[in-house]
Amino acid sequence: MIVQEIEDFTRNWTVLGNHLALWLTALFIFVACLILLPKLRVRLVAILSKFAVSRFDVIMTGAQSLANSTYRFFFAALALYFASLVLVLPVQVSRMIGGIVLVATMAQIGMWSSILVGLWIDHGLLDKNNPDPERTSAAQIIRFTGFALIWTAVLLLILSNFGIDITALVAGLGVGGIAIAFALQSILKDLFASLSILLDKPFVVGDFVFFNENRGVVERIGLRTTRFRSLSGEQISVSNDALLNTRLSNFQRMSERRMLFSLHLQYGGSIELLRKFPAYLQGVIEELPNTRFDRSHLAEFNELGVRFEVVYYVLSAEYMDFMNVQQHVLVAAAQWVEEHGLQFAQPTRRLINVEQPTLKPAETELAATS
Repeated sequence: MIVQEIEDFTRNWTVLGNHLALWLTALFIFVACLILLPKLRVRLVAILSKFAVSRFDVIMTGAQSLANSTYRFFFAALALYFASLVLVLPVQVSRMIGGIVLVATMAQIGMWSSILVGLWIDHGLLDKNNPDPERTSAAQIIRFTGFALIWTAVLLLILSNFGIDITALVAGLGVGGIAIAFALQSILKDLFASLSILLDKPFVVGDFVFFNENRGVVERIGLRTTRFRSLSGEQISVSNDALLNTRLSNFQRMSERRMLFSLHLQYGGSIELLRKFPAYLQGVIEELPNTRFDRSHLAEFNELGVRFEVVYYVLSAEYMDFMNVQQHVLVAAAQWVEEHGLQFAQPTRRLINVEQPTLKPAETELAATS
């Protein structure tokens, strides 16, 4: 048999049904791919580094990382695939080459996906300028979870492409995951709430927030609880899940503060003074820096007196600036009222003493008649 194959080769120059020239061509393609593909990778990295402008830093860094994480085994698999295209191979050999290329490609895709997840965590979740241990711990959990999901999906896809029925395996993983989720329900709720806080960022460490009648500064965002320092000094710990399910106000992200207040003057002032008072308040507010006047009106006549309503904005998030402006406006209003001989209205009560009728005359009359 071997002798017959040698005779056929010397007569027709064919091996496994392919001429020697085709084998040489396939070998040339294989070697050329092994040499050229790594050089192309190096050239691509150099080009990306030149065009790394500040606006596209993250994109260029990601592209360079993907290029650097393209390994030689993937190039070898590509070279083997391109070389096999010029040959007519037996079915078993073709399947074997297809399996090699599939495994190498899926492994490379898994590595690329892991690189992208890592870049997203490093640039989207972590702040290199302000390192936070709690955020770093949560980021590690996200990284591990992401890598586990990626490589589990890669393994299942490889098994499925090799003709292995993965239905039972997927069902087993699902049942096991549900059992673990029920057992660790409370912990997982707080953990996912912590991840939601890190991703959505309704607040960060240092923000002043208001929730459930509590006010405080965020001190620490943990995996299960978030800790606040209240205005009275004590530390408040709230579970992350309960915190996400409540209404929370973040005062740190205010760009301005709105102020609406009313002043009541007693009746008796002239019509001219009633016209001048809103205009005077408008002038006082407009002269102050970092303020924006909205309106000032005589609003109504009520049981207390003449009510004036004033609305303005303080263009600062600082509460101290807000109160300084409000104090200045109120003092100016009190000074104007005093200068014009008016008074602020205040609730008053008048007590009327009703004398009880005496019974003595009635008693005398009753005695006389009897």
